[in-house]
Amino acid sequence: MNGTRQSPTATELYRQAIRLAQAGEDAQALEHVERFLKARPAHGPAWHLAGKLLMKCGQMQQALDALRHCCPLSNRPKEALLDLAKAYLKAEKPCHAAGLLKSLKAEGLWDNGLALRIAGQLSGQQDWAGAMEILLKGQALSEDSAVFEEPIRRLREKRAKIAFFCGGDGMTFLKDIADYLGRRYPIRFFEGSSSRQMAELMEWSDISWFEWATNLAQLGSQLPKNSRTIVRLHRYEAYEPWPKLIQWSNVDLLITVGNSFVIEAMEQWVPGLRQQTAIATLPNGVNVESIPFRRRVRGKNIAFIGALRMVKNPMYLLQCMAHLHQIDPEYRLFIAGENKDVLMDQYFQHQIRILGLEKVIHFDGWQSDIQSWLADKHYLAVTSVIESQGMGVLEAMAAGVKPVIHNFPGSEEIYGKSFLFSTPEEFCRPILSEEYEPRFYREFVEQRYPLSRTLLKINEILASFEKMPCLPVQETPALITRMESVKGSDPL
Repeated sequence: MNGTRQSPTATELYRQAIRLAQAGEDAQALEHVERFLKARPAHGPAWHLAGKLLMKCGQMQQALDALRHCCPLSNRPKEALLDLAKAYLKAEKPCHAAGLLKSLKAEGLWDNGLALRIAGQLSGQQDWAGAMEILLKGQALSEDSAVFEEPIRRLREKRAKIAFFCGGDGMTFLKDIADYLGRRYPIRFFEGSSSRQMAELMEWSDISWFEWATNLAQLGSQLPKNSRTIVRLHRYEAYEPWPKLIQWSNVDLLITVGNSFVIEAMEQWVPGLRQQTAIATLPNGVNVESIPFRRRVRGKNIAFIGALRMVKNPMYLLQCMAHLHQIDPEYRLFIAGENKDVLMDQYFQHQIRILGLEKVIHFDGWQSDIQSWLADKHYLAVTSVIESQGMGVLEAMAAGVKPVIHNFPGSEEIYGKSFLFSTPEEFCRPILSEEYEPRFYREFVEQRYPLSRTLLKINEILASFEKMPCLPVQETPALITRMESVKGSDPL
């Protein structure tokens, strides 16, 4: 032996690093582990140790880099993911820590205290929406969900107050939204009958939501402005005089559920509408999970849903069925809906006799359980002259029913091209075709109109208003501009 000192092996370096760390010699331990990692760069436990040492030394960015490098490695210690989440919190990056919660749950590392700290830090950054989502996620994932009830209640009481004004048109399309928002914000519904009562509720609220662009929206827009104001337009309102009666300069946001032709109709009543208020296109979301899917096979039962009104174009429906009957007399049409229009009833019954469709068309009346009624149906015929979005169509598709949709203005925006027809001859083709894919119809709705995406976007809008309450309309956040069209975006 020549007396020279040999360099420690990689294994020795790592062992020395552990001993030094246990002795509290953090700087020296870190030096050893860094030398070890140059020789063994895929060693998960060493990266984990480096991350913890760097965090103790106050080198937070380097600590995060080390722990992020560690977590994807197959040999990393299980607790490295939890330490990464804690490091994010120490670095005041609660959103990054929040992104790890589901993975922590999956790996058996769930920590109620961590979730509460993340929510607390987000709340301290005035991200109340983010804090609420963490608390609700914690409540859903934790085995002790009661821990989150009081923090949720306290935070909800601090948040923007939302008032809903529905009027005679009702809450048909608002229920899922109200249920979702009611878990996150203090909410109330207008149940009064006077402008004084409306003014009182608007004064209570930070955000006033008018469902339907009709009389309540008109009255609300003319009252003193002390809250953010949202008007949600569906369809029929755009074809009646209501829009020109609403004071749009007092409305922060007009939400339309779809179809550019509906907005075009609005602008005929209100020239310069876009200069007076922000407009966001936000489709109704479909709660696909609540709709039972049936693995249907081709059949000969055609459904039509809706009252026999001019907008539903039942006259054209008769012509389409007459053409189909000539090709194959075994097809049957079943109508779910009331007919209160005497003129339309007389015309319809007369044409049924003239066209020889007495045994083809069946009136089933209004249906309280449309999904049960659709159980033995194979196609859904839509002959409307206009629809905003057509929730009945989408819900039938989610159940596996094949849609056959008249090419009305804006239909391609809502459904694409493949389900559309323009003539009675084209109506027959998809019905007579061998192509029948119930799973595809459901997936179309799941991918294009999920309820979750709509609710997230609404929450995003309200959160932006919450941070900047009752600013002049022209100062509405740029977020609204980004929401001009969200139909094709991915869920958050």
